[in-house]
Amino acid sequence: MTKSIEPGSLRRRYQAGEHEAVWADMMALGAAVRKPPYAEDAWAVARETMRRARHNVELIIRRLDQLGYQFWNGEQGTLGPQTFMMAMGGRTMTYPSVEAAAKEALNLDPSRIPSPGMRTHVEDVQQRLASLLGPFREMQAQAAARQGDRIKKQAAITDHLTDAGVFSPPSTEDVTELQALEKKGMVLPLSLRAWFEEVGQVNLAGAHPRLCFWEDKSFPGIYADPLMVSLDHFMFEIEGWLEEREASDDPEPIAPVIGLDAELKARLAIADDLLDDGYTIDLPNMAADAPLAREPHKTTFVNYLRIAFRWGGFPGWEKQATRPDKELKLLTDGLLPI
Repeated sequence: MTKSIEPGSLRRRYQAGEHEAVWADMMALGAAVRKPPYAEDAWAVARETMRRARHNVELIIRRLDQLGYQFWNGEQGTLGPQTFMMAMGGRTMTYPSVEAAAKEALNLDPSRIPSPGMRTHVEDVQQRLASLLGPFREMQAQAAARQGDRIKKQAAITDHLTDAGVFSPPSTEDVTELQALEKKGMVLPLSLRAWFEEVGQVNLAGAHPRLCFWEDKSFPGIYADPLMVSLDHFMFEIEGWLEEREASDDPEPIAPVIGLDAELKARLAIADDLLDDGYTIDLPNMAADAPLAREPHKTTFVNYLRIAFRWGGFPGWEKQATRPDKELKLLTDGLLPI
């Protein structure tokens, strides 16, 4: 028998401290949570939940700044030169960089090549490389300077609440777009829509000697799983769904990524390949909340946030026997229950 839920009681009970019980009741309502007499009350709970979540996020970011946490600077992959393949003298060779290939090609003596046709080919390649090497080096220098400027700018930030790569509050345009999506049939669970309307985008990826680590040569084997909720992949996949909707009255459901998984977050500053897999939510979804697929706890979005806040934004520490207790205590002290 379905539990009877008193209309108008949800927000009152939530504010009285029945956080998990109220969300459980809202989930039990299914799609009815969006209809009278529950809709207004349930939406108020969702917004109140995410206002608390925003308070927690802002507090965590301020405290990470106190710890000297090195937030990811938005530059994916290593800074070293990329390998380069070139055909020369009848062979295809791989070089550690474009400059290495040019150096070897320019040092080649065409007069020692017996084939007149191949000799002409090599001379032509050398001439073109000689004319391009200067501009290429200038382009490299400019790129390095721009990257250096970005790194210096990132290092100069003392309040990462002002760093859009770490925390980006919702804009009027974001809220308007999400509301328009719902009218087109892309209905988000109340939890996710309230997050994007009250919190925005968050990315705590980064490094700290005790708290969080890149998967480089010094990696200790601990995936701290810093909190990340992003609109980037999410909106890209929804745009594809909207295109399909124009061609079909019954488009297939989608499962957009709302944040990278723990291992990919640890590779953001290391990997050169595209990182676009992670925790997903099946959409459209008329319920109050939804399972966060591929996330280790196999739980809903709201409960994942509870777990993340329980560990100061780094839920991967839950699995570890030895933890940075001092840092975690600083990060979790005074966070609001959701």
